[in-house]
Parts: sequence; C-alpha cells; structure tokens
Amino acid sequence: MPDKNNDLETVLEALELSNDNKGKELLIKYIDLLFKWHKKNNILSTRDRKYFIQRDLFDSLSIIKELPAGDLLDIGTGAGIPGILISFFRPEIKVSLLDRRDNAIRFLEHAKLKLDLNNVNIIKTDAKKMNIEDTPKAVLIKNFSNKIISKLNFEDKLMHIINIVRAGNCKKTPIFMLTGSLALNTKNISAEFEATSKSNFTVKKIDTPYFSTNRFLLVITHV
Repeated sequence: MPDKNNDLETVLEALELSNDNKGKELLIKYIDLLFKWHKKNNILSTRDRKYFIQRDLFDSLSIIKELPAGDLLDIGTGAGIPGILISFFRPEIKVSLLDRRDNAIRFLEHAKLKLDLNNVNIIKTDAKKMNIEDTPKAVLIKNFSNKIISKLNFEDKLMHIINIVRAGNCKKTPIFMLTGSLALNTKNISAEFEATSKSNFTVKKIDTPYFSTNRFLLVITHV
C-alpha cells in the first residue's frame, strides 16, 4: 500500500520545510482530521487529498517566507487555510483564525483541542463586524468572497476588502491575499484608485511544479 504521506513529504521538501519535524507532525495529524471531518461536514472544495496537498497546502506554506515577523490574522479562514497551516511552522507567534460560519468554527475548535495548538486563537464573527484587540503584523486572505464582493468590479472588490480590514483595528496592517490571475489586474490599477485607496499593490507569482494554472500573492500596503 502506498504511503499516503509521500505527496506531503515531496511538497515540504520543495518548500524547504521537511526538516521541521514538529511542524510536519502537526500537519499530518491536521490533514487526517480535516478529511475525516470533510466526509461528514463538507468543509473543503475537494475530496482529493493529493490535490489539496499540492494546491492549497503548497500555496499556503509557500508564502511563509514573504510574511513579516509577528502575529497574523486570517480572515475568512474556513478550515484554517492558510492560517492554521502557517501556525505549525511559526509556533512563536499567535495566529488568529476568523470566520463567521458555524461549521468552520466547530472544526477549528476541534483541531485546536486535538492538536494542542496554543498559538492559535479562534474568532467567530463576520469580518465586517470584527474589532481586533491586538493589531496583527499581517492580515491573510485566501479567495475571500461573499454575495457583495462577487458582484463588484476588481477595484471595488479591493476597496471593499481594504475598508473591512481598516475598520477592524488594522488600519496600517499589510494585507497578503492568496488568489488567482485576477491579481494581475493590479497592473492596470489607476493612479486615481491608488490615491483614493491610500494603498500600494505588489504581486508575486507562486511558482508551483504541480499545476499550469498559477496562483499569486497580492500584497496591499497602506500609505
């Protein structure tokens, strides 16, 4: 029988994280918990473990080296992606996982208890109502969307997200967005929008050996 963790080991080697035995151990346990939960509660967009490891997990952990030192806030975290994954390899910081959905919060509380994650803080609230007590060093967002955002054009989507973050006691906190090719639209952002949003935008391609479709890290800093 093939070792179900071979794909994970290959990904961690590609990300230069395979020597972190504690992080790897937590990751293996987390993936097992996640897919057991997913069978009954449908918390992921895929039932393919290999796809999850090569896409969601690879993309999430690939941004660790891009993040500043210090605490993180993951908005709309769902099953904890990317926040909880990063917490396994950054045990010295606090990672807050924010979501409004009962199913996501139940899973996160279950995972925190089972994995004894002392550096993880779970916040159940709508992003528009959040009021973070301790300002994080970075805000993480992966494919964040809702009924309002889905109807907006690209610049308006960005402005909506920026306003949510700033209103939640994160006025100067940089935003790190894991997203698809829409991030490339920032090349066409007008000077007027940059001035109005009081933000700077940079895009970094996530180099993956597994897929021809690309993911990007969009970084929004406030001026």
